[in-house]
Amino acid sequence: MRLFVRALFAMSLLLAISACSSDEEVTTSTATTAAPAATTAAPAATTAAPVAPVVDDVCQGQDGSGLKVAYGDLATGIPFVTQVWENIQEVAAACNLEIVYADNNLDGETALENARTFTLQGVDGVIQFQIDQTIEGALCDELRSNDSDLPVIAIDIAHPSCALFFGANNPRAGELAGEGVGQWAKENWGCEIDMILTLETFEVGDVNVMRSNGSVRGIQNVCPDLAYGDFEEWAPEQSGSIVTRINGGGTTDSAFPLVLDTFTANPGKHIAVVSLNDDMGLAALAAAEELGIEDNVVYGSQGADATIHDTIRTNSHYVGSTAYFPESYGTYVVPAILKMINGESVEDPLLLDHLLITADNIDDYYPAG
Repeated sequence: MRLFVRALFAMSLLLAISACSSDEEVTTSTATTAAPAATTAAPAATTAAPVAPVVDDVCQGQDGSGLKVAYGDLATGIPFVTQVWENIQEVAAACNLEIVYADNNLDGETALENARTFTLQGVDGVIQFQIDQTIEGALCDELRSNDSDLPVIAIDIAHPSCALFFGANNPRAGELAGEGVGQWAKENWGCEIDMILTLETFEVGDVNVMRSNGSVRGIQNVCPDLAYGDFEEWAPEQSGSIVTRINGGGTTDSAFPLVLDTFTANPGKHIAVVSLNDDMGLAALAAAEELGIEDNVVYGSQGADATIHDTIRTNSHYVGSTAYFPESYGTYVVPAILKMINGESVEDPLLLDHLLITADNIDDYYPAG
């Protein structure tokens, strides 16, 4: 189970990434900003005026001077997660915020031990990125053992016992990919789709269901007159529907033979593939190329990681991939945790703004070269 969830995060939600394990690490990063020198001497005063701290616009008016926030990282060595941590550091520095770092190492027990360390260090708030939802209650108890109102933000995996949720808008993320595929099918096939093939990771649970059903719903938004059946009532197999679900395992290698068999059993059909991540989307593309049926298949996926960028640029049948922008996570969670510490209201859940990355806009967000 843990393998599947790890893979999911490395998309966009990052499936199919092999993480490098590491020993538990707790470090402190302190950002300070020097006050600019005055060009004109101020009049003498009996009481010195305080110097206003300098904060960047990204801080949304929040100043972290004198505050200490803990960050429990999902794991080191995962590119998606590394981008999240780098952006948190960048935004924290801009907001004069001290960050206490610990590596959860894809392990619930390690996350609990890190939470105990955070409690001992008397942090003012916690940003938590860890995969084991079964320990969220115990984790919340530990984090709030000294302060029942300690502000906590959970990234991507909900911790309802104590934390504001930040992460993907799962249904909408799926819809964006589906709408892109549906629009392509409308323009090129007149919406004559014979099969919708959803490449999923069943073990992930609700996230898989919301994103995969969202993808089918997105196609339906554009091409409403197809035999979708009751796809919203998710089941691995559904009769009377053009939707076929494959538990692809999250990786190219695991999905490829399953997709190849499905394509082989359905010759001559127009097939719309919507994948939970880019890796399984690439498996479908490879299977179609092996069978020589490229013209009969259209693709959309989620993650928009670097592995798919060239394909989106060069293959007109690969419509696009929904972006999760891990390089911007800090711009959400750092101002949010500061607002919570300062007693200000924050929207809960705090959801990402997703975008379908296509050949038309990819260079605006991920320039070539």
